Amino acid sequence: MSRSSRSVRLAAIALATAVAFITSRRLTHREATAEQPALAATPSPAELAHADLHGRYAEARLRLAQANLAQAEHLAETVPGQVGGLELASLRRRIEVLKRHVVTSREQAHGNGFGLATTAAMTAVRQAEDELATARSANMRQPETVSQTTLRQLEAAAELAQARLAVWNDPSFLDSPLQVMQMQIDQLADEVFDLVHRVDNRFLQDRR
Repeated sequence: MSRSSRSVRLAAIALATAVAFITSRRLTHREATAEQPALAATPSPAELAHADLHGRYAEARLRLAQANLAQAEHLAETVPGQVGGLELASLRRRIEVLKRHVVTSREQAHGNGFGLATTAAMTAVRQAEDELATARSANMRQPETVSQTTLRQLEAAAELAQARLAVWNDPSFLDSPLQVMQMQIDQLADEVFDLVHRVDNRFLQDRR
């Protein structure tokens, strides 16, 4: 097993442990707390410093993503075929998501994951739909450029991305903080295990 595979598996194990711990606790007191009116207060210097730390963290992630895009664009220009248009589009969409993360982190250091995850789900839908459209266009120009098995993979990936976005947009979860938290945990677990699957089955990717 490669080092990357071991790292992803360790992350999955850690996540599964965290999920088991959180879901086993009795969190009904959160419902009662949510019904109490919030008290306006001026943030303390320590709270402001902590919020600034989260903002700087989000900005650092954005700068790295921008540097990765610049490197990919450089490779695309200097080494033909090294980086494709879909990869560049994916990197650009990641920057869109991280720009949103910077804004939300500055506005609210904690509890901003819902909006960020929804934005990420929207960009994932666009990415999956673009990949499917590109494959279909290639086959219209030259039949069998993309195999039928690959097309079925892309169609299933687009369907999954659309379903995941629908889950994040489902308003029924917004009535209960506990349900929102549980949905986020479930989706995070799904994404980690999807990542494990992709690492374990990377040889299935058609690179022709």
